[in-house]
Amino acid sequence: MKKRIIGATLLTVVFALLISNVVGVLMFRSREMDAARSTLQELLELMDAQSAITEPEALMEQFHAAAPDKRLTIIDTDGTVLADTGADASTLEDHNDRPEVAQAEATGWGEAVRRSDTLGTSMLYVAKRFADGMIGRAAMPLSSINSLAMTSVWGALIASAAALLLAFLLSRRTANRVVAPLSSVGTALQGVLDGKKAPGLEGPQADDELRPILRYIDKLMDQLEGYIQSITAERDKVSLILDCMDEGLILLDEDGKVLAINRAARTLFGFPEGEQEDGALLLTRSRRLRKAIHDCQEKHSSIMLDVDALTEDARSLRLFVSPVSGRQYEGQPVGTSILVSDVTELKKAEGIRSEFTANVSHELKTPLTSIKGFTDMLSSGMVTSPADQKRFITMIGVEVDRLIDLINDILKLSELESVAIDQTEERSAVLDAAHDTASLLEPSAKAAGVTLAVEGESVTVGVPMSRLKELLFNLMGNGIKYSENGGTVTTRVRVEDGKAVISVEDHGIGIPEEDQSRVFERFYRVEKGRARKNGGTGLGLAIVKHITQLYGGTVGLESQVGKGSTFTVILPIPKN
Repeated sequence: MKKRIIGATLLTVVFALLISNVVGVLMFRSREMDAARSTLQELLELMDAQSAITEPEALMEQFHAAAPDKRLTIIDTDGTVLADTGADASTLEDHNDRPEVAQAEATGWGEAVRRSDTLGTSMLYVAKRFADGMIGRAAMPLSSINSLAMTSVWGALIASAAALLLAFLLSRRTANRVVAPLSSVGTALQGVLDGKKAPGLEGPQADDELRPILRYIDKLMDQLEGYIQSITAERDKVSLILDCMDEGLILLDEDGKVLAINRAARTLFGFPEGEQEDGALLLTRSRRLRKAIHDCQEKHSSIMLDVDALTEDARSLRLFVSPVSGRQYEGQPVGTSILVSDVTELKKAEGIRSEFTANVSHELKTPLTSIKGFTDMLSSGMVTSPADQKRFITMIGVEVDRLIDLINDILKLSELESVAIDQTEERSAVLDAAHDTASLLEPSAKAAGVTLAVEGESVTVGVPMSRLKELLFNLMGNGIKYSENGGTVTTRVRVEDGKAVISVEDHGIGIPEEDQSRVFERFYRVEKGRARKNGGTGLGLAIVKHITQLYGGTVGLESQVGKGSTFTVILPIPKN
């Protein structure tokens, strides 16, 4: 707008100056022509007044002395040129046909502007009939008049340039004054869009005609600012809720293209943050998902389905696909909403529970079957020898002890997994607990031909003594079970990086690499036959893991087949 105002003003000024200069130059030239005509007439009247009889030679001398830059021609009544200040009269032709001469003969005065055949330039001719009937003709070149006119043109051009510069400065100042209120409106509106407080628009720079409009715009901006703040707050609230959701939310349009996707859904489906969502990438990964979206839109009913391996880490996702009608997102109609939950851990827990139930059933069934067989044989009278009866009763006792150990371990796991366990302030000395546990296991170690060793420094952890001994009992007991005759199980206690580190090392059979990630699972045994022979329940390392995690620690394993295993437990040291 500013450029248009300046351009229009300058264009108007240019046209005005052009017209005024042309008119001025033409008027100046006309005035000069009138002055030249009057001068020539005065010279002719002066020549005619000299005498009643015209003397051409005398008049030539007088005229040349009075006006050397002008031309005088004396023409006889028959058109013969008697004298001429600009040419040889004898060479000139009859002048009766010249318009100014013919007009002077008829009326007494004649005038013409034309090109001179003799001089070859445009001339102003003025002719007068003298008292004796001869014609006196005075002439001057138009170039002198035109040069005076050109001088006035240069002056007019200089004045016009100065006027144009002044007009440009004034038009720019005027444009700035006119546009300033509109610029203030634009700045204020941009400030509102940017969330900044808009200043008042009505100021001293505004004209009287604009002030009412600016007042109205000011009020509208106040209302607009309130609306934008309200909408922004609601949008931020919704965005915060969506981004804080653990479940993923995806909105699709009627063609299945992604309209919106929250942070959790990006993570679940592997969309990098800030990258443009691709609906095809989402939908083409699962044929069941594509079919569910199609059925949802076609039947207008919600569908729940579980899909696996949609992401690179092969997580299990549960999707709730629901139709959406009459709603828009950023001006586009929403066709389908998808709520996504990660049920990987849930399915894994369900699998663990199923496996645990099957393992418990199996572990309980084996001793109970043996007990049932022994009691049936004893009750039926099939075993009559006192020695055999005593042996069968002893075997029943062994199986009962196995059942009791199994049930106790299951109860310990249930207790450790309970969320209601109290975190007591009890402190325990790790080295003392290790020595006590070694003393308790010494008979078993001697029976297996294994040496127990405990070494290290004193350190206190925030674990009850009973649970600490349970942890060490299982680790050291495993070392005894899986060590060869003559082997050594060494328990070391040290402080590292402000934490208590307990390592139990044996030189037994070792654990294959493919089994190392599963040894802490319940009822998992690397060598089932050897474990059953040694009376293991398969829950010892699971108990170790749960005790360690319960008190904020970690447990790890390093093992090589044929060289032995080292279990390392790291527990935090309480500050008080």
